[in-house]
Amino acid sequence: PGSPNPTSPKPTSPVECSICFNTYDNTFKTPKLLQCSHVFCLECVARLSTGLPPNQPQHLLPCPFCRQLTNIPQEGAPALETSKELLATLPPELQREKVLWMEGTKLCCRRASDDAENPESCISIDVAMSKPESPEAPPRGLAGRLSRCEVCDDWKRILLLSALVIILFCIILWPVQCALKTGNMRCFTRTVATMS
Repeated sequence: PGSPNPTSPKPTSPVECSICFNTYDNTFKTPKLLQCSHVFCLECVARLSTGLPPNQPQHLLPCPFCRQLTNIPQEGAPALETSKELLATLPPELQREKVLWMEGTKLCCRRASDDAENPESCISIDVAMSKPESPEAPPRGLAGRLSRCEVCDDWKRILLLSALVIILFCIILWPVQCALKTGNMRCFTRTVATMS
């Protein structure tokens, strides 16, 4: 009964995240507790929650180890419960958790600065899994409809491949076949019609 579940990997060290293997701290690597009792750093949890597939509800995060769902608060991953047990194992200067928040896909933390209004007093990291591409307006008319058609791209490739095969046949393969068949490169023989 006291043995750990072999299907739930535990971190190699009690003070490091078992996803990124970075040591916990009191900012971006704050140890966050999921509902299944697995602990990961705040940055990894935030990356996982921003990278959920579109059909997955934004507020339910499956644990990377056991797949049990954790309800992510509306404020985002920073509002999850912190593992006080792990925080207590850190050096004394790291045991006081700093205030972090989400701004879109950025995880933000205020530096130890007196001027709270100064934008330089905040540090942030982007936790988005992939950067969104800037949307470009498609051209109008037929070109616009074809540019939005994913299948049309395949037709363009097929047309290009067909053209290359025809060129390959006409320039290389047909003269070689002709030379092998007739013994010379004169495959176009002119027939002279005689008038009688």
